[in-house]
Amino acid sequence: MSVIDSPPAAAKAPTELVPGPRDRAAATLYDGFISYSHAKDKVLASALQSVMQRLGKPWYRRRALRMFRDDTSLSASPELWGSIEQALGQSRFLILIASPEAAISPWVDKEVAHWLEHKGLSTLLIALTDGELVWNDAAADFHWPETMPLPPSLRGRFASEPFWIDLRPHRDNASPHDAKFADLAADFAATIHGRPKEDLLSQELRQQRRALRLALSAVAALVLFLALAGWQWTIARAQRNRAEHNLALATETANGLVFNLAQKFRTTAGVPAAVIADILSRAQQLQNQLTAGGETAPDLRRSQAAALDQTADTLLTIGDTKGARAAATQARDITQALLAAAPGNIDYQRGLSIADEWVGRVLAVQGDVAGALAAYRDGLVTLNALVQKDPGNTEWQRALSVSNNKIGDVLEAQGDLGGALAAYRDGIAIMNAMAQKDPGNTQWQYDLGVSNEEIGTVQYAQGDFPGALQSYGAKHEIISRLAQKNPGNTEWQRDLAVSDEMIGNTLQAQGDLTGALAAYNDCLAIIKTLAQKDPGNAEWQRDLSLSDAKIANVRQAQGDLPGALAAYRDGLTVTNSLLQKDPGNTEWQHDRSIGDQLIGTVLEVQDDLPGALAAYRDGLAIAKALAQKDPSNVEWQRGPWLCNDRIGNVLRAQGDLPGALAAYRDGLAIAKALAQKDPSNVVWQTNLVLSLGKVADAGDNSKANLTEALAILKRLDAVGKLTSDQQGWIANIEAAMKKGS
Repeated sequence: MSVIDSPPAAAKAPTELVPGPRDRAAATLYDGFISYSHAKDKVLASALQSVMQRLGKPWYRRRALRMFRDDTSLSASPELWGSIEQALGQSRFLILIASPEAAISPWVDKEVAHWLEHKGLSTLLIALTDGELVWNDAAADFHWPETMPLPPSLRGRFASEPFWIDLRPHRDNASPHDAKFADLAADFAATIHGRPKEDLLSQELRQQRRALRLALSAVAALVLFLALAGWQWTIARAQRNRAEHNLALATETANGLVFNLAQKFRTTAGVPAAVIADILSRAQQLQNQLTAGGETAPDLRRSQAAALDQTADTLLTIGDTKGARAAATQARDITQALLAAAPGNIDYQRGLSIADEWVGRVLAVQGDVAGALAAYRDGLVTLNALVQKDPGNTEWQRALSVSNNKIGDVLEAQGDLGGALAAYRDGIAIMNAMAQKDPGNTQWQYDLGVSNEEIGTVQYAQGDFPGALQSYGAKHEIISRLAQKNPGNTEWQRDLAVSDEMIGNTLQAQGDLTGALAAYNDCLAIIKTLAQKDPGNAEWQRDLSLSDAKIANVRQAQGDLPGALAAYRDGLTVTNSLLQKDPGNTEWQHDRSIGDQLIGTVLEVQDDLPGALAAYRDGLAIAKALAQKDPSNVEWQRGPWLCNDRIGNVLRAQGDLPGALAAYRDGLAIAKALAQKDPSNVVWQTNLVLSLGKVADAGDNSKANLTEALAILKRLDAVGKLTSDQQGWIANIEAAMKKGS
C-alpha cells in the first residue's frame, strides 16, 4: 500500500463520481455563474442568461440550464460576499464577461480568483464585450495593456490560448432573440451541456419551425383586428355627427386590440421577435392617436393602461426590455394620473399596484435590483391599503402574497437571506389562510406549495436543515394531494418526484441515510411511472438513471453492497438504452463512464477484482474518448486519471506490479498536465501527490517522486490548504524516504 493511499475497501461511495442532482437544494445548484461588470453589461448578461437557459429546453421544463447572475453591485454591499462565495461553490462553470470595466472591478477579480483556487481554468468560459485579447505565443500569455479586459487574477495563468467568444458587436443591443447572438451563446451552452453545438441549434430550429406554423394563423387574425380598429377610427372621423360615440368605440376597440395582441403573442411561440414588436408598436400608435383625437373618458384611459401592462409582459417575454420598460412606465403614468383625479377609486388603485409590479419585473430583468425592489414595495403599499379596505377580496389577497414573494426573490438575489425569508413568510401566511378557507382551490394550493419550497430553499442555504425539511415536507404534502387528484398531470408528478429528492438531499445532509433512502425510493417510483408512460422522453429516462445513482450511493454508504451494485446497474442499463438511440451524446457517454466506475468500486470492495478491473477499463475507454474530444474540459481530463488510478490499485492487488505501474504512470502524466495548468488548484495538486506516491510505491524512481510529492505537500501546508489527513502524508513520506535511504 502506498504511503499516501487509503485502503480500497472503504464502503463509502466515491461521491465525486455520482452524477449531478436535478434540484435546487443539491451541492451543485447552478450550471453556470455569470461574472460581469454591473455598470456596463447588465443587459447583455441578462440576454446571455436567457439564451443559455432556453437552448435545449424541453417543453415541460422551465429552463435547460440554471444560471446564477448577481443583479446587485457588491461594491455597495461588501457583506454579500459570503452569498456570492456560496453560489460560486455551487456552480459547475464560471462565465466571465470580459471588459475593461470588469478588469478593474475588485469584485469580478475576487470571483475569478476564488474560482481559480477551487475549480480551475478548465471550467472558466470567457465572453469579450469590449477591449482586445491578443495572445503572445512567446510569453505563453495574453498581451496585457492598460486596457486589458481580463482581471489581474488571470495574468500568467494560461498555458495556451483559451477559447473565447466575441460579443463586442452585441454589447449595446444584446437580445436573446438575435440569431447571431444566440449562435455565439450556443457555444457556451453546448460546453455546459456536454453536447455538440449543432445538436442544440438544430433542436431549437425544429421547435421554432413548428411554433411558427402554428402562429401564422394567429398573426393573420390579429392583423385583421388591427385593420378593423383603423376602419372604425376612420368612420369616427368622417361622420362628425357620431364622432364622440365612434371615437370612444374605436378607442375601446384599439385598447382591446393591444390587450389581445399582447396576450396572443405571449402564448403563441415561434413568431419572430421583430414581427411581434412591429405589430404591437403599430397597435400602440393607433391607440395613442385615438386618445389624442379628443377628450378621452377615464375608463378608456384605464383600459389603455391595462393593454400597456399586457404589452410590457409580452415585450419582456421576447427580450425587448427597453420596449417593455416604456410600456410599463406609460401604464403607471396613466394610472397615477387617473388616481390623482380620483384618489378613492379602487379600480385605479389596483391598476397602479399592477403597473408597479410590471415596472419592477422589467427593472429586475434589466439588472436594476434596487429600482425593482422600490417598485415592488410601492405596489405592496397600495395592495396593503386595498386589502385593509376589503379583507374578503381573495384576488387582492393572492396578489399581496405574490408581491411579498417578488420582494423575497429580489432580496434573495441580493444575498439578504434573512430579509428574503421574512418576505416569503409574509407571503405564505396569506396563502395559508386562503388555502384553509378553500381547500378545493387548486391554484391556491399550488401557490402554497411553491411558497413552502421557496422558504425551504433559503433555509437549506442557511444550513437550517430541520427547517428546510419541514418546508419541503409541507410542499410535498400539497403537491401529493394535487397529483393524486389529477394523475395525468405529468408536471405535478415530476414536481412531486423533485420534492422527494429535495427531502432526500436534506435528510442525507443531516446524516439520516435511512430516511434519505426512503425519499429517493419514492422519487424513483414516480420517475419510473413517467418513464414507462413515455419511453421516448430522454429527460425522464435520464432522471431514472440519476435516481438509481442516488439510491446506490446511500446503499453503499450504509454498507449494503449488493443493493448498491444492483441500483448502479439499473442506472447503467437506462444510460445504455439512451446511448443506443443517440451514441454521439457526450453527456450520456459521461454518465456511462461514471456508471462503470461506480460499479467497479463496489466490485472492488466485494473482492471481485476481475469484475472491478473490467468495469474500470470500460469506464476508461469512454473517459479517454471524451478527453480527446475536448481537451479543455477538465472534468473529462480528470476522468482518465481516476480510472487509471483505480485500475492500478486492482492490478497491484492481483500481484501484477508491472501492469499497475503502467496504469499509475498513465495517471501521473494526466495529473502533471492538470497541475501545471493551474498550480493553485489544491485538488489537482493533491491528485498529483497521490500519483507520485503510487508510482514511487510501485518502485519507479522512488526517491525523486517522493521528493517532488513532499515539496508539493509542504508548499500547500504552508498556506493552510491541507486537511489533517493530508498533513499526515508528510510524515508518512518522510518516514518512507528515511527508511529507503
